[in-house]
Amino acid sequence: MSERCMHDMVVGQCVDCAPAPQGLVKHVFVTAGGSVFHRSSGCKALREGQHYALRLGMENHPPRRVVLAEARGEGRGACAYCFWDYRPT
Repeated sequence: MSERCMHDMVVGQCVDCAPAPQGLVKHVFVTAGGSVFHRSSGCKALREGQHYALRLGMENHPPRRVVLAEARGEGRGACAYCFWDYRPT
């Protein structure tokens, strides 16, 4: 029988308990208007993106912390600034 997590799911299938792929982290930060996920809410590229959106008169959305699987499920890629060494397999 497969090992179960605290959510009574198979460990490798639970988005909260499965290990993050090599080079990534379990939780990331996203904004409602962004297309990538970030390692931290203080990411330089995230801040610059928000300032750029404000200059264009666009709505600004605060970063929120989500599980990596959720961000990837939304089709987001890794921020090149935060995850400069990550290469998808």
